[in-house]
Amino acid sequence: MLIELLTKKYPGMRLWLAQRLSAVAMAVYLTVFALLVALNQPAGYQDWLELMSPWWWRVFTLLFFISLVMHAWLGVRDVFKDYIFNLGLRAVLQVLVDVLLIVYLVWAGVILWSI
Repeated sequence: MLIELLTKKYPGMRLWLAQRLSAVAMAVYLTVFALLVALNQPAGYQDWLELMSPWWWRVFTLLFFISLVMHAWLGVRDVFKDYIFNLGLRAVLQVLVDVLLIVYLVWAGVILWSI
């Protein structure tokens, strides 16, 4: 049943599922992050640096930001489709949002891998 819903017959279902899965990934990350902060209780810059520096945590954080960008892109796209009826304006705004999301993702990657 689920596989049938993900076919070309229902194109919006894949996007809906992608947004829900990205939300679950972000919720898992935030839960683990809250637990790590509660257990380690970082007080200063050095403590935060030690918390964020393991390679596996940086990969997990980068996956969080990829999920966040995908989730935001899908949400903003749907809002634009629902509320901006001028196709030219919608296209310009969508390109602006796309560029900003890519810049933010690259920026997060640079910050994470320069730790």
